[in-house]
Amino acid sequence: GRFDVAYGAGEDELLDIYLANGTDASNPAPVVVFFHGGRWAMGNKSSNCEAAEMYTAAGVHFISVNFSLLPHVTMDVLIRQCRHAVAWVWRNADSFGGDRDRMFVHGKSSGAHVAGMMAVTDWNAHGGPQGHLPANLFKGGLLVSGMYDLEPVRLTFRNEWLKLDEAAALASSPIRHIPAKGCPLIVAVGALETDEFRRQSREFAASWRAAGLDCLFKEIPGRHHFSVNEDMNAAGSILTAPFLEWMGK
Repeated sequence: GRFDVAYGAGEDELLDIYLANGTDASNPAPVVVFFHGGRWAMGNKSSNCEAAEMYTAAGVHFISVNFSLLPHVTMDVLIRQCRHAVAWVWRNADSFGGDRDRMFVHGKSSGAHVAGMMAVTDWNAHGGPQGHLPANLFKGGLLVSGMYDLEPVRLTFRNEWLKLDEAAALASSPIRHIPAKGCPLIVAVGALETDEFRRQSREFAASWRAAGLDCLFKEIPGRHHFSVNEDMNAAGSILTAPFLEWMGK
């Protein structure tokens, strides 16, 4: 792979590219852009990325994104960094044999919230000076054990480091910004997770469908917030089988 690749000028703005097996520039591979968990305040691009081996063996590039952590930055800055990382991957896909027309987003826990924000982003409006990005930049997403409405989170002890006010929580809640056109999603949660994780996942999936968008909702029996990783990291699981099928794998 290629590690500690800079996507921006900040010291935290790095990503790791785990290269797909059996591909080259003449045979570009799909790309999964992954965001790690850790309550937005812990972890790094090496966290939760055990699935890299499974994806690369299937012929898919797996990119794990690093970003600054709260409370050292605001949620707005964190999301902006992650958007810059996505834009970098799209613009530089040729450099590592990636197919920019087959980009997918993936996240776990707080990373699923970030991935949700990437899925609702109007990419035409985030091209910057280098020009517009395609509105359909992502062709699908896998969001596992995430939070999609930050207002309830703001009212908990986690706001000690999130430091969100009502407006900031609204701005960074994917369920409040569902687009008219959006990529297909798999929204998953363990059946043994807390009521709030299950409620938020169920309601986000329902809201995605209510907008006329494709969404598979998976509540996985016998799994809690950590054991669900086993399904996330295994080829042919209830989560990865449909995700890989969207990639043509």
